[in-house]
Amino acid sequence: TVKSNSIKLIASTPVPKTKPNKTKPKLKMIENLETELKIPSNATLLVHSKTQAPSLQTSSSGSLSSIPLSPSTSISKSTKFLLIGRQASTADVRINHKSISRKHAVLYIRCVNGSSSTSAGDSTSINTSSKLELVLKDLGGKFGCTINGKKLERETEIILKHGDHVIFGNVREQAFQIIFPDDVELLSETSEKVQPSAEKDKKLDAQKDDNVITSNEMEEMSLTGRAAREAEIAAMTASLDETPVYTKFKQAVAVEAITATNTNSATKSHEHESHPTNKENKQDQDHDQITKLKIPITNHITIPSASSSTSSCLLPTTISIDPSGSRLLVGTNNGTIRLYDFNGMDLSLQPFKTLTIQEGRYTISSSTFSNSGDRMILGTTSSQPIVLDRDGNQIIEFAKGDMYVTDMVHTDGHVANVTSVDWHPFDRDLVLSGSADGSVRVWDLIRCKTKFDKLCCGKLIYRVKSSMGKRTKISTVCYSPNGREFTCGTICGSIQIWNATKLKSRPDKVIYDAHDGKNIAIHSIVYNREGTQIASRCMEDDKVKVWVTRTLSRSAKPFMICHGLKSQYEYSNSSFSQDGKFICAGTSIDKSKSSNLTNKQDYGQLKIFKIESNTNGNTRTDPIITVNIALGINVVTSLWHKRLNQIFLGLSDGSIRIYYHPECSTKGALIPVSKGVRKIDELSLLLASRAPTGSAGISMNSIQTPHALPLFRDPERNTKRKRTKERQDPIKSKRPDLPGTGIKVGESSSAGLNFQQYNLTSAIHKNKNIAGIDPRDELFKFNEGKSYTKVPYDGDIKILAEKTIEEEEQEEEEKQNR
Repeated sequence: TVKSNSIKLIASTPVPKTKPNKTKPKLKMIENLETELKIPSNATLLVHSKTQAPSLQTSSSGSLSSIPLSPSTSISKSTKFLLIGRQASTADVRINHKSISRKHAVLYIRCVNGSSSTSAGDSTSINTSSKLELVLKDLGGKFGCTINGKKLERETEIILKHGDHVIFGNVREQAFQIIFPDDVELLSETSEKVQPSAEKDKKLDAQKDDNVITSNEMEEMSLTGRAAREAEIAAMTASLDETPVYTKFKQAVAVEAITATNTNSATKSHEHESHPTNKENKQDQDHDQITKLKIPITNHITIPSASSSTSSCLLPTTISIDPSGSRLLVGTNNGTIRLYDFNGMDLSLQPFKTLTIQEGRYTISSSTFSNSGDRMILGTTSSQPIVLDRDGNQIIEFAKGDMYVTDMVHTDGHVANVTSVDWHPFDRDLVLSGSADGSVRVWDLIRCKTKFDKLCCGKLIYRVKSSMGKRTKISTVCYSPNGREFTCGTICGSIQIWNATKLKSRPDKVIYDAHDGKNIAIHSIVYNREGTQIASRCMEDDKVKVWVTRTLSRSAKPFMICHGLKSQYEYSNSSFSQDGKFICAGTSIDKSKSSNLTNKQDYGQLKIFKIESNTNGNTRTDPIITVNIALGINVVTSLWHKRLNQIFLGLSDGSIRIYYHPECSTKGALIPVSKGVRKIDELSLLLASRAPTGSAGISMNSIQTPHALPLFRDPERNTKRKRTKERQDPIKSKRPDLPGTGIKVGESSSAGLNFQQYNLTSAIHKNKNIAGIDPRDELFKFNEGKSYTKVPYDGDIKILAEKTIEEEEQEEEEKQNR
């Protein structure tokens, strides 16, 4: 227990006299300092000899130390105050920190009632039955003082009590606590923590419900001024005698049933049904704990699948949301994408546009929005990614490489299926893509050239290799939050970090066989918000491993391992929370245990893990929250949006489930929930009921217009690339005819000549000087030495040789004999 703060003063023993020539300057300096700091005349540090002096207790580097508030602490032997600051010549308690002023604060004991005649020159103090207060005075420093988490105003003073925590400046690593005499309370215990706030709130609520006002409350209501303050201090002192109650933090909170629309309400246990009161209390505790952690799993809505039959459901392979959180993109396994707009969507949860990419021949393997949210890129199982605008109109398609070229640097695009794409976090024109051909390409939408309206890749082409130095397939790529590097995962199990600004032949950091076993593919890699950690997921070992990017190397060990994440799809991934303290991942049904319908593994689950700073990577990390999705439904892909603080899950039945919290989440799913279902007016219902059978004039359903006709097509966006191309077209730009430079044939000029005009012009240019020449004589020149009246077959006899071989040999012999 803590005694009262009243301390008696007595006359202390006189100080031995010293030489006058040394004492007077010292006393004069103290008097000047007291005048400068405005120390009151009743301030003193002299306490009764039987009572221990108050002290400042501090913890630094794990050790406790105590500074007594007595004249022995003062370097100037002042009996009135202690100066706290950074200047070594004047500060009694020196704190060497940049946020501490030279003269930062003053501590002294002030007499409440009674008289005191203590001065700088006289060390005696005579007072009887005096009640004292410990005062802290701020001297107007820039960073000031903080008492119990509240900032003290400049050049003001406050009365300190036992257990108060004081922070001078911004020195967070060294906090002080006020300790009064005969007190044994530890530094971590304060008077405010003895009685928890929850217990006080319950008592106050009980008193309000019973309409009971105690006699102590009546007395406190009648007191004012100093008497009210003394009564408040007495009440706080009396509360220290009560038994403290502590509530331990529960790390594992299993949420089996979620409020709002819960599909698992039929699987409740009989134990909870027999005790409804205990169950309600437990749900309230879980709800409070989830709200405190800001985890959005209390409510959810489900976006239905585009297909009505479960046998032909469209599997959601990728989910993307723009940075503002207003547009949602869902890609499926048949090449169809659905676009949702939360701002214009009601509780019917229908997409505003549905598109089929590349005639539906390829699966949408990856998608992402740009940092500005005005464009999105789709990676399909073909070798050509596509860039669309915000409304789903195609902007450009990437070029396809030459499959007969072995070196990927010498071809314009990918030659195998694209497995992953990502957008640069800052540059809205840079796109990253990884393919099964073993290359990672950086595409510049502005600077890269085009061939036949296809975008060709630039010079930033990275050739990824395995530990054996051979080409390996890329399974996933991801930009870091700062945009200076990117990380890629391969099917051989390696995680490689490359420099995104400079082309290199080797990665900066690499770890081979990151998951258990050799040649196990990495299916997902994601960064946290700060870029200090990455999470990799593998479908083979059912684990998610968290790595520290700064220490990643061939011998590095994971920072944390999340177990029990069964998955049947290569699109499975994981996602960090907005503050990076949690990580979520979806699971599939364990087929080995699917025979027992009461087993929890028959539900696809959402598991949330907490990333602890002291986690050992070799130990098993259990989830703090496990949410059952639905019976027989698997989780294919997941996404935790950083701005909305909502979790999006793509399920195996083709639907999208969005988990949110009414207090911690913003916009997104909260907008259609607040609107409800759009109502149809009575007039429309009346007209629809009286419409003739088969009439197309009045229809409650929307009319699907054909996209083949130009009249019903959506207007294309007028971009800079399109305007430049139209200006080069003479027909669209309505360019006038250029002035003629040659002969004129017909009514057109010679600016554009056909083949006949070209031949005629070239013949004329060869014989430019035709003046004074008879054309008849020129024509007769072609008939010289030619006869058109010869005997038939006269010219068909051909002479092979004029002399025989014998005649030629005879002539040679005659020449030699001569």
